[in-house]
Formats: sequence, structure tokens, C-alpha cells
Amino acid sequence: MTSKLTAPIAELNGVSFRYAGGADVLKDMNFALNPGDFYFMSGDSGAGKTSLLSLLYLDRLPTKGRLRLFGSAVDEMSRAEKARTRRQIGVVFQDFRLLDHLDAFDNVALPLRIAGGKEGEIRRHVSELLAWVGLEKEMKSFPPELSGGEKQRIAIARAVISRPQLILADEPTGNVDDAMAKRLLHLFLELNKLGTSVVIASHNQPLIKHFNFPQLRLKDGELSIIQPASVVNMASKLFNKGGDHA
Repeated sequence: MTSKLTAPIAELNGVSFRYAGGADVLKDMNFALNPGDFYFMSGDSGAGKTSLLSLLYLDRLPTKGRLRLFGSAVDEMSRAEKARTRRQIGVVFQDFRLLDHLDAFDNVALPLRIAGGKEGEIRRHVSELLAWVGLEKEMKSFPPELSGGEKQRIAIARAVISRPQLILADEPTGNVDDAMAKRLLHLFLELNKLGTSVVIASHNQPLIKHFNFPQLRLKDGELSIIQPASVVNMASKLFNKGGDHA
């Protein structure tokens, strides 16, 4: 679903990252995320998944190398440019980061209100999305009243409500059962079909295998791309077919 006529959503050129006083967590990464791409990000705990996501949503800057988002170098962005860039990115955090003084409806509605949306449209879109994630009866509940799985679904709804160009999700199905996990992944998939780029960090290998998308594999701070089995098998068949005519 990528377009050769459109600049990559994100470009990493020789990107490394380390926390103050530590060794490199991410090492010399070269990668382009294009419009319409869908990747799972896999790797053991401590492999750097959360660190890479934090670079992509501008929470941190690379220690070395060049990162570009939507065609602009992040190290050259002004504060206003960073704010505009963040509005194009929906993020699902592991710790949810919901506002406890707002009910479920208002937490999800927040991005649309910040963008100046009309209240009637906001109410319609938020109500539909909360119904999709199975929380239409919890619209007026506040985060401290909700379970971990319910908070997770609220966080996902808030991240996708404005149909951002890029969705980054850190273990978005970690607090829900398998049936709801698949339902939530289908929500990401529907947005991806509309052109949204999606990167999902997950330890859930059965879920990754079920949806069969490419993986960004992190190991010891280094990045590799693992193609889904269907693509590998197709390439093998084409290679063997070509070999038969050699």
C-alpha cells in the first residue's frame, strides 16, 4: 500500500540512541516507514522497542544519525513544528496516560476538541468508536473506575479517533482477552486500509502470526525486518519457477 510518489512517514539514517551515561540502546538503524505500511515490532524485553517508539513520536531525539518525520528532520524542528507533527501521530502507551478527571467519552474526544472539531460530529464519532471497542456503557465512567483492559481500549480509541497518518502502539493488547485483541487489531487494520501507517510493539506471537504482517525485529539494539511467511513462500515459488527455466 505504499506510494512511490509520497515521501516516507519516517526515515532513520544511521540512527542510534542511548540514555545518559549508558550504552547504545538502539544502534545504527536505517529504515523507512512508508504511507500505508503495517509492521509489528518484536523483540525481548529491553531490546529497545519502547525507545524506538519514543523516537518516532518525538519524546526523545536520536543520539546519533538523522531521523525525519513527514519529510522534516526532527533535530531542525521548532517547538511549533513538533506540535504540528505530533498531531499527525496517534500513540497508545503501555501506561495508558488517560486523564483521571475526564470520563471515558471526554478522554477519547480530547484530540478532536483540540483540533477544533464540531461538537455534534465529535459526539457521533466518539460514540461509534466506544461502541466498537465495547465500552458504550462506560462513556461516563472515569479512569479510576475502569479495569486495565477497559483503560487500554479507551487509550486505543483516543489514539485513533482523529485518524492520524501514523499510529504507534506499545503492547496495545496486553490487558485484553484474545477475542478483544483480535477485534482491536481489526480496528488498526481498517485504519491501515484507509492509508494510515501502523507500528505495533507486541510480545503476542500468536497474534502476530495470525495477522501475518512484516516484523521490525529488535535484538541487542539492532533492527532487522522479517517478512511474513506468505511473502517468503511466494518469493521462493517465483525463484524456483524461474530456476526451472534456467
